[in-house]
Amino acid sequence: MKIDARELKEGYNEIVPQGEMRFIEFGVLKLSKGKEFEVAEESKETAFILLTGQVMFEVNGKNYKTGIRKDLFNTNAWALYLPKGIKVKVRALADSEIAVAKAPSTKEGKVFFITPDMVKVKSVGEWNWRRDVKDIIDSSIPSEHFVIGETVNPPGNWSSWPPHKHDVNDYPNEIDMEEVYYFKVNPPTGFGIQRIYDESFNEVYIVEDGDTVLIKKGYHPVAAAPGHQVYYLWILGGDERILLPNDDPKLKWQKYMEPLVREIKRG
Repeated sequence: MKIDARELKEGYNEIVPQGEMRFIEFGVLKLSKGKEFEVAEESKETAFILLTGQVMFEVNGKNYKTGIRKDLFNTNAWALYLPKGIKVKVRALADSEIAVAKAPSTKEGKVFFITPDMVKVKSVGEWNWRRDVKDIIDSSIPSEHFVIGETVNPPGNWSSWPPHKHDVNDYPNEIDMEEVYYFKVNPPTGFGIQRIYDESFNEVYIVEDGDTVLIKKGYHPVAAAPGHQVYYLWILGGDERILLPNDDPKLKWQKYMEPLVREIKRG
């Protein structure tokens, strides 16, 4: 399912409402410089990921100040993780956009402030399926349901490749986790392509700047148009926070040839 981009208004813009997914709610908080937003989710854990701008988070009398993020395609994120029942005040130090993910939660937890140097960055894939993957909230942060990160496709490149899915519990082959993608495109007049499929269905979307895609099941690769970077924030939610995707058996051979590709490039 794709949700088309909409003009963001001042304040919280709900994109994926409660009940649309089993776990994940999603929206974007837009704040002009000097504006504030305050919230306390009594029964939900929350993650704030700075997309652009600069903000101050005030939690339990302590301030967490981000740096300035001008370009999400070439920089790492600041983020804040809040367990349930914790009130936060967000104050914009510059015009800012912050992604907000929520999930139902029953557990107490700790507040975590994530800085760009804590983001785990890796180059994944080879040739025209090479991309940059950035883990923001991973197993080192005791969220109840979330794994969150960012992916940047170079122009013309594919990601989530070979195509993988994670929609059944079949340990050790696969763990069920739903997912939401929030897209940005550089330049913003461009586009990417998202395919979601398995043996029972096939959906293909043109994804543009600000679009959101809900992935409840199926393989879900993404391609960037030539001349354009495609970024997406990915939010995974599940009962088990184990990244155990299952590759499309018709295409998983490409993963096994990546060492050969690296050897050819070196030689």
